[in-house]
Amino acid sequence: MLDDRQRQLVAESLTLVRASLLPASSQFYDNLFALAPELRRMFRTDLAGQGMRFMTTLTMVAELLDEPEELGREIDGLAQAHRGIGVRTEHFAPVGSALLVTLGETLGPAFTCELREAWRAAYDAFAARMIESGGFS
Repeated sequence: MLDDRQRQLVAESLTLVRASLLPASSQFYDNLFALAPELRRMFRTDLAGQGMRFMTTLTMVAELLDEPEELGREIDGLAQAHRGIGVRTEHFAPVGSALLVTLGETLGPAFTCELREAWRAAYDAFAARMIESGGFS
């Protein structure tokens, strides 16, 4: 779980992430498919809309870190939707890695080791809840 400082860091960095939302959404998928090319078949050919949905979800998750019940409901809904498209437990690791790479590229020097660990903790908590809720294999 995230401590108060980590939640604060993630929340504060959202302003910087939002400023680069469109390029970051494309970078994320470039990074994901470089790390796990086998996942490309799970996505549409036009990734622009998908990328914006991913970044919107990322923002929502980060904004709800202080509201665990509401965040849990949102993640539970996401888990069911992702289970329906064939997501498996092993897909979460490359997504997390691609996210951290993308945040590093997007935030540059502002992506300190402390901020990186805060985002890693946030993603790990998100992924654990998704996996548990979705019953992924």
